[in-house]
Amino acid sequence: AIEPKTGEILCMVSAPSFNPSELSGRHRGEHYQELQSRPDKPLLNRPIQGTYPPGSTFKTSQALTLLQEGIIDTRTKYPCNDGFSFRGLRVGCHSHSSPLDLNFAIATSCNSYFCWGYYYMIGAAKYGTPQKALTVWKDYMVEMGFGYTLGVDLPGEARGMIPNSDYYDRHYNRSWNGLTTISNSIGQGEVTLTPLQIANLGATIANRGYYSTPHVVKTVDGEPQDTAYTKRHYVSVDKENYEIVVQGMRQSVIDGTCRSANNRNYVVCGKTGTAQNRGIDHSVFMGFAPMDDPQIAIAVYVENGGFGAVYGVP
Repeated sequence: AIEPKTGEILCMVSAPSFNPSELSGRHRGEHYQELQSRPDKPLLNRPIQGTYPPGSTFKTSQALTLLQEGIIDTRTKYPCNDGFSFRGLRVGCHSHSSPLDLNFAIATSCNSYFCWGYYYMIGAAKYGTPQKALTVWKDYMVEMGFGYTLGVDLPGEARGMIPNSDYYDRHYNRSWNGLTTISNSIGQGEVTLTPLQIANLGATIANRGYYSTPHVVKTVDGEPQDTAYTKRHYVSVDKENYEIVVQGMRQSVIDGTCRSANNRNYVVCGKTGTAQNRGIDHSVFMGFAPMDDPQIAIAVYVENGGFGAVYGVP
């Protein structure tokens, strides 16, 4: 959980945990070996060291990119017939009305809408080649705090993965396109983020376009805070485009996949994620509140929890 205006980390939980006293005293070496060998990895600080597919929480970053690049606007509609189907490729989705606009696509977490948007961006004539289009896409992702460490004041932060055109050129011998890399559009495939990066995405949307480097330490002996944690990092996306995504996240809470987050005390904005992996899906939630003058942004990531609406949101 992050305070959006300052980047201060309000809460960070990693589970399963362990008793810190086990790592002191005469038997600390034995205890460390036991903890290290456990299959549930209690020594892994998941919020900053766990790298996971962000799933549908990532669709908010795609909406911002597609809006800013003029690929879509609020009136753009794409079809969804229980998924994205084109040239023999199919990406499944759940049943809802079709065609649909961006607001409804965010609220219902439609896979097809963002697949179509990404496909048209990577193939857009204004970029010349898929390589140049993906480079533009990748630069937006990096500006939003993905693909590199954020610089949190804790050791061991992981960077996650945002693929670039060189990556796909090597793997596909320069013969690839928007369909080949379509998983990027829904936060799957090669894309991985840390829970901290997902929470920071929520903080950036809450701020309508900027974030401060997340940090745990507020002050040290009354000294002024390091400027590394007070500097604002702006994303090259117009504020009005952030407002559009905020409206979609609010709609998700009112009558979309985040309905269980709706309450009378706070005007919550949210986005669920159901991230596929080799086993049971991961359950994800990213959001902030209140919608105006936000005080908190949060990410919840439940390994093998299933649908985002089932565990992540509650």
